[in-house]
Amino acid sequence: MRGRRLAIVLSVLAVGLAACNPPLAATPTAAPPPPPTTAPTAAPKPTAAPAVAQATTAPAAAAPTSAPTVAVKPADPLQPMIDKYYEAAKKEGKLVLYGVGNATLYNPVRDAFQKRFPGIELVGVDQRGRESREKVLAEQQSKNYVADVVISGTDTQAELITLGYTEQYAPADIGSIIPTLVPTGGQAVPRTLTVFTITVNTNLVPPDQEPKTWLDVLDPKWKGKLAMDDPRGSGPGGTILSGIEYLYGQDIDQKLAEQNPFFATQAGPIWEALDRGEYAIFLSSGHPDVIENRRNGAPVKQIKPTDGVGLTPINQALLKNAPHPNAAKLWLEWSLSEEGQNLLAQQGYAVVRQGIKATEPEADLTGVKFLPRDDDFSKLNLIPERTKRWESIFFKQ
Repeated sequence: MRGRRLAIVLSVLAVGLAACNPPLAATPTAAPPPPPTTAPTAAPKPTAAPAVAQATTAPAAAAPTSAPTVAVKPADPLQPMIDKYYEAAKKEGKLVLYGVGNATLYNPVRDAFQKRFPGIELVGVDQRGRESREKVLAEQQSKNYVADVVISGTDTQAELITLGYTEQYAPADIGSIIPTLVPTGGQAVPRTLTVFTITVNTNLVPPDQEPKTWLDVLDPKWKGKLAMDDPRGSGPGGTILSGIEYLYGQDIDQKLAEQNPFFATQAGPIWEALDRGEYAIFLSSGHPDVIENRRNGAPVKQIKPTDGVGLTPINQALLKNAPHPNAAKLWLEWSLSEEGQNLLAQQGYAVVRQGIKATEPEADLTGVKFLPRDDDFSKLNLIPERTKRWESIFFKQ
C-alpha cells in the first residue's frame, strides 16, 4: 500500500514537470526516477537534467529583449566642442552678448543655453548695431573690455572687422550653412536673417487698401501716416531706402519725403505709436518685432512687397580681448549647431542652416523677392554719402 501511494505521488510529480517543460513531457513517464530511499546518492536521471538546464538558461535567452533599455545614447554632436571649451567656460562663469534683439524671442534662447551649459551666466543687451559699434569702440580704446560677442547686421560687423576689433573664428558646423550666407574672411559667423518689410495697423489699413509694392506707400492718402527707422548710418531704414533706390532711382527719396514720414532712431517708439494707431504703416519693420507685437495681441500685419523685401544677414563676431573667450566660442558653436538653429527657428528667427524651415509666417522667405543690397566692404564707403544726402532730403531744419 505504501509503495502504491509513492508511485501515485511520483506520477503526479512527473505530470507537473511535464507541464513546466513541454519538450520533455514524454520522458519522465517512460523512466521515472527511483525512490530516494533506495538511491539517496544517485545523480538525477538524464531526463531530469534538461529541466534544470532549461530553468538556468532561460534568463540568458531573454537578454536581447532587454538590451534597448541599456542602449548607449547617440553621440552628442557638440561633444567635441564641449570637451574643448566647457570646463574653461564654467571657470569664466559669464558671457556678454551685444545686440540680442527683443526679449520675447531672445529669452527662451538664453534659458536653453544656460540649461545646456550650467554655470555660465548669459547676459544679453538689446541694442542697435550702431550702439554696439560705439560701445565696442569705447571698450577697445579704453581697454575696459565688457562684451564678448557682437550680434549685428553686416555694416556693423564690417566696420568692427576693418578696425581690427574682432577675432577670426570658424565654428565646426560652418559647412552646414547656406553657402551664400557664409561671410568671407572668417571673422564673422552667420547666425540668422532679419526680414525688413512693411507692417500695417489693421484697424487703419483694411485688406483692400494694403500696399502691395513700395510705390503704393506714395499714395497721398498715406501722407503723415508713415513711420520709419532713421536711415542715417546703418540699420533697417538704410537697408530699405538704399534698396528701393536701386529699384527706382534716387528720385524716390524726394517723393517719400513729401509724405512727411516720422523717423526714430529706435524701433520701440514706432511700434508703440503703430499699435496705438498714431501711424498706419511702418516702412522698415523687422520681422522679429512683428512676431512679438502680433503675439502680444497688437492689430498688426506684415506685408511683403512684391517688388522686394529688405534682407539683412545677422552675423556674430568674437571680439578681440573678450573677457570670456571660451564661453563665447561655446556660444558660437551651439548657436550654429542643428540644436541651436532649430531652437532659433522655433522662436521665429529666420535661420541660416540648410534644411531648417521657418516656423512663423513672418520669417518664411518662400517665393519672396529681395531688395538689392551691398554686402561687401565697399558699402562702408557709401554710408557717409548716403547719410549726407538723406539728411538734406528728410531732415531739413
